[in-house]
Amino acid sequence: MTILLRPATEADAPSIARIATAAFADSLSPLIFPRSQLATATITEADLTADEITWRTSMYIKRMREGKPCVVAVEVDEATGEEKEILGSAHWQKPGPEGPEVLGVEVRPATYDKEMFDKVVERFTTKDKETLGPRGHKDYWYAILISVDPKQHRRGIGRKLLNWGLEQARTEGRDAYLTATDAGVPLYEVCGFESMETYDCYGVPLTSMVWRLEKNRQ
Repeated sequence: MTILLRPATEADAPSIARIATAAFADSLSPLIFPRSQLATATITEADLTADEITWRTSMYIKRMREGKPCVVAVEVDEATGEEKEILGSAHWQKPGPEGPEVLGVEVRPATYDKEMFDKVVERFTTKDKETLGPRGHKDYWYAILISVDPKQHRRGIGRKLLNWGLEQARTEGRDAYLTATDAGVPLYEVCGFESMETYDCYGVPLTSMVWRLEKNRQ
């Protein structure tokens, strides 16, 4: 088997969403789909997981329709060329002003905490501007979300997905930026990112990280 990257399609969104839900189960997911809801007699962990996958699926489709590049890592049978499964994904935002938001796609299950999601986004935005200046990440290749199936770690998948975006940045003469959970920091540092600040996001430690083209020329 070999691992290849290809552009994601909307048909990939449910698989990508399942992977992201598993990847962030111990960090950001419990903020947006609060586990306190498990105290009720009607909501189970399986319900929260299913609802998060539904929401993430809609968000991946929304971002694709907004023109934000998404690539997937797939396992392919070398003999037949048959694609076996999706192993991970990376969703990026190109430098420059964002296009119009696509409405009517996002699905918001009853267990989704929209108020907390907005607070998390605002925390990200504030820290972006504190780190990079008033334009935030608008002049950078920005990794919105990189996720790898937890069962597929240590196969170089995360590095492949990250390097795809860094190659786009190199081609355009740009720097890159992302916000990392603790689990992602070591990989990003190995790939040339510098930790700018680690801060608390409602109980989850996050790190603002910058990749400078000038320091990573090949």
